[in-house]
Amino acid sequence: MIRTLIVEDDFRVAELHATFVSRVEGFEVVGTTHTMATAFQAILTLHPQLILLDLFLPDQHGLELLSKLSQLPRGKKIDVFIISAARDSVSVKEALQLGAANYLVKPFSMSQLAQRLIAYKAAVEKLSMNNDISQSEVDQIASLLRGNRVELNQGGGKNPTIESIKIFLAQSKTALSAHEVGIGVGISRATAQRYLSQMVDRKLLVLELQYGTAGRPINLYRNAT
Repeated sequence: MIRTLIVEDDFRVAELHATFVSRVEGFEVVGTTHTMATAFQAILTLHPQLILLDLFLPDQHGLELLSKLSQLPRGKKIDVFIISAARDSVSVKEALQLGAANYLVKPFSMSQLAQRLIAYKAAVEKLSMNNDISQSEVDQIASLLRGNRVELNQGGGKNPTIESIKIFLAQSKTALSAHEVGIGVGISRATAQRYLSQMVDRKLLVLELQYGTAGRPINLYRNAT
């Protein structure tokens, strides 16, 4: 499991991210913090492998924390995803220079976050193999760390949109429509409908029909148990 720490000044956003990340296969959220001071203490006690870091913290700028982490000795490095509304070129450039593994600009969809997490996990797994790595594999790992897509059934990877839909439906107590799924995952209704139909065909989801007083029934979807 990839031990993950959420560093986000907004308590509600931190909880949302923690809930989502914990539902992505292979990730474990070990804590959430909201300031630089508590983040640094959590790093020392919780030993995360990955940090989702907001830049606008109340006591210091998030890049200060990233700078401290970049100075850790070899073997103790912690990977960092910047998740921030800061989109100025100076912040992005400095974050990348300090070694951020990824930079995700708010607002973003959960599908985008899932894409990066799944790609990161694939890169970590490749790097954990104790063998020589070819140039093509180096290029692939670098591409994964940038968050490029890992499609389902290609080398055991998973489609991030499908994973996002499964996670979103798991959070709902009732079956949902394509319109509701699209809003929740951050994709269009038409795209959601296409994915939902494929997932039903593959028995990943169960289709339920809701009949009203008139007109066609509404298609509702829930995860297969």
